[in-house]
Amino acid sequence: MTKSKELQLFRNEFITNIEGLDDMVNQYIKKIKKEYAQILIDEKNKLLIKIAEGENLDLNILKSKYLKAKELNNVSTPDYIIYSINNEELLDKIVLNDNTYYYENKEKGKVYDVNYTEIGYYKNNDVFFY
Repeated sequence: MTKSKELQLFRNEFITNIEGLDDMVNQYIKKIKKEYAQILIDEKNKLLIKIAEGENLDLNILKSKYLKAKELNNVSTPDYIIYSINNEELLDKIVLNDNTYYYENKEKGKVYDVNYTEIGYYKNNDVFFY
């Protein structure tokens, strides 16, 4: 028995449309995966920032230890960090033995080196190093 030409044309058009739909679905899936991967990286970064602040740890060390190399390149700075930086008071600068340090001008304020690593504290108008 021979097949109807119209039925064959319908089948071919159906297959073409399904393949196009499949391609479109796969493109959206790739975009969604990429978006969620970036969201996951951002959430990991936020978590590491909170841990570093809460435990007085170096954020860069935590990032290098717990984020993959490709994740480090994709880390974006969350808006709340920019907001908190813009609303904080600026650090004071001091030069001791030809080294530059920054400190919070308050009792028990933190002292940082040029790499923003906490290296001491400020107390009674004096700088004490760990």
